[in-house]
Amino acid sequence: MIAERGAGAGAERGFVLVGVIWFLACMTMVVAAAVLWIERSRDGVEAQRELLQSSFEERSMLSRLIWLIATHRMTVAGQTTPESIAPEDGGMDPSILPAGAELPVDGREYCVANGSCFTLIDRASRLSLSASDPAAIQSLLVGMGVPVESVSPMLVELAVYLRGGQYESVGQPRIPSLRALRSPMEVFLLSTWQPWEDLLVRRGWCEVATVDEPALNLNSAAADVLVFAWGIPADSVASLLAIRGEHPIVQSRDLDMLLGAHADGLPQEGWSRLPSSTLLIRLRPRDGPARYEYQVSFESSDLRLPPWQFLQRRTLPSHVSDTALPQEVHATPGILAAPLVAGPWR
Repeated sequence: MIAERGAGAGAERGFVLVGVIWFLACMTMVVAAAVLWIERSRDGVEAQRELLQSSFEERSMLSRLIWLIATHRMTVAGQTTPESIAPEDGGMDPSILPAGAELPVDGREYCVANGSCFTLIDRASRLSLSASDPAAIQSLLVGMGVPVESVSPMLVELAVYLRGGQYESVGQPRIPSLRALRSPMEVFLLSTWQPWEDLLVRRGWCEVATVDEPALNLNSAAADVLVFAWGIPADSVASLLAIRGEHPIVQSRDLDMLLGAHADGLPQEGWSRLPSSTLLIRLRPRDGPARYEYQVSFESSDLRLPPWQFLQRRTLPSHVSDTALPQEVHATPGILAAPLVAGPWR
């Protein structure tokens, strides 16, 4: 009897021990899951904090750039406009060049002391689909890989689309455009353009085409645009880019010296010496890629509105942040170079 009671007590102790072990194991798993959840939640909160801070910094830098360009009549493309005032050393923020001076808009980066870099791009550096010579658009499409036999139907459909269904035949008076393109991507609504959308977008369609620009700016246009649209030889384009980096091209004889016989093939009204009033602005931290391209117009005729208008924001593919142009580093303190976000964010 005593032996049976001892055996029963031992079995009960063993059962209790097994239960305790299982309980501890379950609690260990619960605690481990809770720790893992807390760590992941903390990582998520930190990622959201970094994204929010990055957004604050980008918006801060964009606001400073736009305000300074609009209020100080910053001129671009290596030239001053007739409205530019004389430089005043004491009246400008020292982190940027004085009023009437130059900021590059040909795609080169300009970096300041707070770790932010910006790129200003002249919208007239891209070929306008709504105002350019059809021959230039045809040359651009062929240069980007569209077969020659497919280009003519594309141009005809584009012309009909822009003129509200009216087609301008040879010998008839020119029909003005009735429809304004809102984006170079709008052409892919047309049936003859749709098969080539993937190809053209992959090869940088939005980097070479634009809308609502009367002329191409020779002082800011990219090499690909000059080669494809106007058929300028690559070696002549290289010389042109080197010269315009030193001083603007403002006279026809400058083109004659650079391009020789190829200068005769350029349209007389097809190139502009001054940049567009619409700038494309890209911002990026020095340790990261540019995410967006902001299109801002600095020509406002309505006194009730600010002197600038946001037109659109485009998400950039990963490859467009790479540039072969030299980077300009400017370390002078001032509004642009000041810290972008105050503590305790950092």
